[in-house]
Amino acid sequence: MIKTALKAGAAALTAAALLAAPALSAPVQAATVDATSQMPAGDDVYRDWYTSHSNCVTAGQGGIDRGHWDHYTCSEGDWLWHLWTNR
Repeated sequence: MIKTALKAGAAALTAAALLAAPALSAPVQAATVDATSQMPAGDDVYRDWYTSHSNCVTAGQGGIDRGHWDHYTCSEGDWLWHLWTNR
């Protein structure tokens, strides 16, 4: 009885894992407009990471206001926003 229940439980877990796994397919391409606008230029300098986009923009604009750089980019990472500047 116990072996049967364990086998049924293992089979259920295997089936659940297979159903929850992402399907393998061709890679999905991101929209070029959004991805390009958030990509730093090749010569940009990495400054810091932020937990929200608004904090990143505030820091980037603050650097422009103080004359530290001319432009900035806030690129989105997996969980954080990254500030890139031109100098």
